[in-house]
Amino acid sequence: MIRYRLSAALILMCVLALSGCEKSETTAAATPAPTPTPAPTPIPPAATFTVSGTVFEAAPTASTRVPEAEVQLTGGVATGSTSDGTFTVPNVANGSYTLRIAKAGYETQTRAVTVSGGSVSGITVNLLPVFRWVEQEFSAEVKEGDQPCPGTNKPCRSYDFASHHSGDVRAFAAWNNAGSPADFDFEYWCDERLVEARGQRGNDHDEILPRISAGQRCSIHVILFSGGPKRYTLYLRYPY
Repeated sequence: MIRYRLSAALILMCVLALSGCEKSETTAAATPAPTPTPAPTPIPPAATFTVSGTVFEAAPTASTRVPEAEVQLTGGVATGSTSDGTFTVPNVANGSYTLRIAKAGYETQTRAVTVSGGSVSGITVNLLPVFRWVEQEFSAEVKEGDQPCPGTNKPCRSYDFASHHSGDVRAFAAWNNAGSPADFDFEYWCDERLVEARGQRGNDHDEILPRISAGQRCSIHVILFSGGPKRYTLYLRYPY
C-alpha cells in the first residue's frame, strides 16, 4: 500500500514538473522579439550648377579680353579667367549671389547672379582700365606703292590707338633721311574725322599735340605726297 502511494506521488510530481516546463516554453514562445530599428534613408546631395562668362575691357576696346582676372561669387572660393578671358565657377547651389571681378590695373566690377535649377552662362563683364600713360615708338619707311590710309589716295602709314580717359596726345615724327626730297603730311584723325594736319617739306621732324576724349578711337597718319622713299621714327604718347 505504501509503495503504491509513493509511486502515485512520484507520478504526480513528474506530471506537475512537465506541466510547468510546457507552460514556461509556451510563455517564452509567446514573447515577441524586438523589432530592429531601420537605418535612416541617406539624404541625396543638393544639386549644384556652374556660373560662366567672359571678361572684356570696357569701350572703346570692348573686344579686348582680360585674362587672369579674379572671379568670385559671394562666400565662395575665387577662380580666375583663362587666357581668352573666359571663366567658370563650379559647384554653385541655388540662390542669389554677387559676382565680383577684379584685376590690378582695372576698376573692380560686380554683377548680381541668380541660380535657380540650372547653370548660368554667357555673362559679360567689362573692366575699365585705370588711368595710365602709353608710350610707343615705331620705325618705318613710306614710299610710292604703299597702301593709302582712309581719307587719302597717297601712300600712307596709319597708327591706331584708343583711350578710356581724356588727356593730351603727343605725336612726334623724326625723318631719318632729312636731306632727301620728299613732301609729307602728318595727320591726326579721331572717329574717322580729320582733327589736325601738319605738312612738312625739307624739315627733319614734325609734331602734333592734340587732345583725345574718353572713349575715342584715333590714329596718326604719315602720308607721302611726293618724292621719297622716306624713313622715319614716330614717338606716340597718349592716355589709356
